Amino acid sequence: MRKVLIYGLGVSGISTVKTLAKKGYDVYTYDKNKKEIDQLKGYNYSPLSLSDLTDYDFEYVVKSPGIKPSDDTLLKLAEKYEIISDIELSYRLFPNKIFLSITGTNGKTSTTSMVTHILNQSGIDAISVGNIGEGILWQMYKHDVIFVEELSSFQLKNTYKFHPHIASILNISPDHIDWHGDFDDYILSKLNIAKNQNKNDYLIINKNDEILQRNKDNFRANIYEFSSLGPVKNGLYIDKNIIYYIDEKSKKEVLNTNELKIIGTHNYENLMASMLECYLYGLDFQAISKAAKTFVSIEHRLEFVNEINGVKIYNDSKATNVDSAVKAIKSFSEPIIIIAGGYDKKIDYSDYVKAFKENGKLMIIIGETKEQLRAICELENIDYILANDMDHAARLACQNAEKNDVILLSPASASWDMYKSYEIRGNDFKEKIEKYKGMIK
Repeated sequence: MRKVLIYGLGVSGISTVKTLAKKGYDVYTYDKNKKEIDQLKGYNYSPLSLSDLTDYDFEYVVKSPGIKPSDDTLLKLAEKYEIISDIELSYRLFPNKIFLSITGTNGKTSTTSMVTHILNQSGIDAISVGNIGEGILWQMYKHDVIFVEELSSFQLKNTYKFHPHIASILNISPDHIDWHGDFDDYILSKLNIAKNQNKNDYLIINKNDEILQRNKDNFRANIYEFSSLGPVKNGLYIDKNIIYYIDEKSKKEVLNTNELKIIGTHNYENLMASMLECYLYGLDFQAISKAAKTFVSIEHRLEFVNEINGVKIYNDSKATNVDSAVKAIKSFSEPIIIIAGGYDKKIDYSDYVKAFKENGKLMIIIGETKEQLRAICELENIDYILANDMDHAARLACQNAEKNDVILLSPASASWDMYKSYEIRGNDFKEKIEKYKGMIK
């Protein structure tokens, strides 16, 4: 019987154990913090201790995406075994499944959700998997649908044979340097999505992304591009609120952005990538556009929360890095009261604070990055207040807001210093806004 070790029993690890157990593998597990998992009752697997890990002849080790490459236990395992991600394993176990793949520093979840929405609205069964929802392997084991994959750099790092027929790279900017060690490793992990593609495949990239354009000649797939700044050779672009499709043979109007229920240039870029994924899959633009008009922003991504006395409130808790938060800030022309800061991922916040300076009214700073953000605010002469927690921050935001202001949670930081996830942080923000909304003038 084929022996496999699962290192880490989070969402992906549990999914992997269940799938391999059902497929008849001899499954072993190791987690520094867990041994018995309620969700795995009834499944055959053998928890191991640290001292036992190299005593077996494992075919490979499937690691949790959150485990850093520098992890001592992982380095020890890598001396003897092949280390792969659940994404790599999904391709090996289910080579005949149909999937559409998406990565990028920002916009992955929105784009994945858009593609799934368009397919479902067009009568095609599709579900979002990967870095979103339930683990990909268990979903593939249970369902025979189209799988729309949101892929993080953590998941793509340990891929070797993974070969998507249609893939998108939305953008690349510094993020997760604490995990990867340096920016170059982060870039290479993102580009792994395309490394096994060939002339029969399709890769969708951002025309305006410097890193993607620099690597464009290295891609072997057929390239389609999207742009919010001007025309492309093959793909979609925006000109005066109109999205156009263009190729070597023709140009045609596809959609007016005024008909959409989403706002912001970054969301229009995500939508263009989504539309190209669906077009290359086989849908026509009439069906794609009809479905796109019914898509609403996902929770925690520039999510409209409320409007009170002329003050609009948005939850952008999923903005866990600078580039994502900058795009959110640029979606508004009104004065902004922003709640900023969180877990320190060792990134530079200068561009974030400078973008806020354009129409920022007040920055309320929380979390581990508090002192770094405070120093940049003082350098840029930006009004700020240091807050103790989300309760304090929401109260300050409501107290200082006036008609026509925007209150925006867009922290440019992960949540892990104060919350287990950005979802919990976003929900806490919404609860505290509800608590203090009576203070808005």
